[in-house]
Amino acid sequence: MRIIPLSAGIAVLFLSASALAQPPLAFPMRSQSPAQTSIDTAMCYSYANQHTGVNMARQSQAPEKPTTTKPAAVHQVAVATPLPSAMAPGSAPVAASMVATSGTPTPGVAADARAAAHASSTSADAPMPALPPPEPPMVQYWRSYSECMTDRGYMVR
Repeated sequence: MRIIPLSAGIAVLFLSASALAQPPLAFPMRSQSPAQTSIDTAMCYSYANQHTGVNMARQSQAPEKPTTTKPAAVHQVAVATPLPSAMAPGSAPVAASMVATSGTPTPGVAADARAAAHASSTSADAPMPALPPPEPPMVQYWRSYSECMTDRGYMVR
């Protein structure tokens, strides 16, 4: 059994961390010469810089650490739902007794009861889900660069 030396493991760790800062690989698909490849690469760096606003000389290449933010407090607001017309104060006992004794519901009572139940189940106060974190600028930059290289006839990985 072969054991990897500690120094080799550390070297692999540093190489993998530095690979995060590398641009995507672009392979010519239309027999572009090395001179044309370097021109296209420079044009795509410029294109990505213009479209994302990222300046490679000033932007950190290290991946950003995720920040944990506490969600904003959501205040519950009570919304008064209107009473159905048959359930108005003073007529509620009469309508309920009519339904119980006659066996057939009053035409407007069932529809109003369903509307009230639907209004209470679809609350407008429900908290919105949290938005995803913004995309790091270098991810946007390399995506723009890759799109440009693909448009110029390169396979980008």
